[in-house]
Amino acid sequence: MTTFLCFYSIFALALCDQVFPSVLTSIGKTTYQQGLLLSSLFLLLPFSSAFAGIAADRVGKRAVLTIGALFLAIPFTIAALIGNIWIQIGAVVLFGIGMGAVEGQASALLTDIHPGKERSVLNLSQVFFCTGAAGGPFFISLAFRFIPGLDLPVLLLGAAAVASSVVFGFLFIEDSRNPHGAVPSSGFTQVLFDDVGRLLLVSMFLYVTVERGTAGWIVKYMEENLLLSKTAAPRSLTMFWGGMAVSRTLVWLFFPRMQDTHLLGVALFLTLIFQVLIFVSSEHATALLCLFFFGFGMGTVWPTIVAMIGARFKQSSGSAVGLITASGAAAVPLIHQIIGILSQDRFFGLKLSLFGLAAVTALNLFIVYRIERCKKGGADRFSRT
Repeated sequence: MTTFLCFYSIFALALCDQVFPSVLTSIGKTTYQQGLLLSSLFLLLPFSSAFAGIAADRVGKRAVLTIGALFLAIPFTIAALIGNIWIQIGAVVLFGIGMGAVEGQASALLTDIHPGKERSVLNLSQVFFCTGAAGGPFFISLAFRFIPGLDLPVLLLGAAAVASSVVFGFLFIEDSRNPHGAVPSSGFTQVLFDDVGRLLLVSMFLYVTVERGTAGWIVKYMEENLLLSKTAAPRSLTMFWGGMAVSRTLVWLFFPRMQDTHLLGVALFLTLIFQVLIFVSSEHATALLCLFFFGFGMGTVWPTIVAMIGARFKQSSGSAVGLITASGAAAVPLIHQIIGILSQDRFFGLKLSLFGLAAVTALNLFIVYRIERCKKGGADRFSRT
């Protein structure tokens, strides 16, 4: 039951997370304001993720997850009732607080209750994330097409209802305190003073830069550069997250014993190839197909990195996983602001701004190479055979 509820919570937060990126055009603000809106999701998420990790090691994960889920539900109600852009930005900040607590600690709880199978179970959990992330834009697209007069407030209230169900679900999970009795904040120290730990933090930062930078702006790119309609453009996110879901399913089923760094290297190499092809193509059908395989390449990176750090620092999994989640989250406000500014016509435009993220993927390939070198040098304390 606990495993299923963790999976459901990850599905629900991913579903709700896609609401604002899917309706940027409906909001009708400038690219700078849209950049602020997307950045605000992660404004406090790194802090909430880190704080939730410390709190979970102290008081148990159920309490932290239940309180965090409240922050998923309340913001959509606020945004639905008040249409001011700055109020909506504040609501997204609150949602980010909840997302940091729920995604990080649900993942940490899964590593606790599935020792030795961390990578497989986290890849499976992220299939649920992808299903929610892909399903959100798809259903929004269908809703705009088949529900006459559908407006943004009604859509936001629907998201609030989905998020509220997560709060209810967490009341039924088994409580989880640290079984090893470690100092609650020791996970931070262990990660920061460990060579592989620090490299994993950097790798996560770079990965989320590319994932969120692309997912946050690809719908707008499809509308403006490839001339997809308002109802069709959100399906680009469905292709992206659908590719991720397929990748994570295959890793869960067929690659449980492949070495972590080898898996990351192959995944990032595929990512880089199709990342370039998306923006080289001038046909929307080809771009959508490349976007699917781009997501396919990226799919296993997040769960594999989290699994590595969860398995490496088991004595304080809440803190360690909270820190790695915070590392990724810290990238998002920066990248959305950069894209929001550089995508203006007086600078590079949206196409070149998104294309430039390929350099970040290439850098991450080098970081994975460094992690492998550290492991061969004896720094790694665990391995997959």
